[in-house]
Amino acid sequence: MIIRNNSTQRFSATGQPSDFANFVWIVILTLAGIGGSLVISCVTPFVALAIALAGTVRLRIALRAMTAIWLLNQLIGFVFFHLPRTPNTALRGLALCVAALLSTVAAATVIKRAVFAMAVRLGLTLLFGYAAFEVTLLLSALFLGGVETFSPLVIAQIGLVNLLWLAGLVALNELVAVLGKTWLGVTPRLLQAS
Repeated sequence: MIIRNNSTQRFSATGQPSDFANFVWIVILTLAGIGGSLVISCVTPFVALAIALAGTVRLRIALRAMTAIWLLNQLIGFVFFHLPRTPNTALRGLALCVAALLSTVAAATVIKRAVFAMAVRLGLTLLFGYAAFEVTLLLSALFLGGVETFSPLVIAQIGLVNLLWLAGLVALNELVAVLGKTWLGVTPRLLQAS
């Protein structure tokens, strides 16, 4: 039997997801981030995950979850893909964290404040979130090296990866909302972000 504490959780009676439903969704996104890191060789779709987080949970929680996803991504990179243990690699990792967090803030700003239909809002969120992510990484590359990797083809490929992941995360979010309704109640819904 699940007992809910009125003082710490929001109930489905208010139309808001419970803390447990938010937690389950964050765990699902974190596992998706880990899977992305393992399957596509440490190319975690940070922007798609940022949008999924920013559109479903409060910004403070989204930033914490993104930091956890980044940390796990770094762990996978060093343990499974044998990233070099150098100061430059550590600084690049920190730049990646800053880029992921800034894309989360950009996504939260656009998705919560844009007044367009949800499909347009998600498109704008992807555009601004991805721009924040890539500009941050480009600025870090000016100091750490690697500017040559910012070719239009590479940027387009990573953008496409994030677009496809976002579509998959939206579908996953809807699936969780439908299948988890009986045991989670109201779940965080990306397509109903406001």
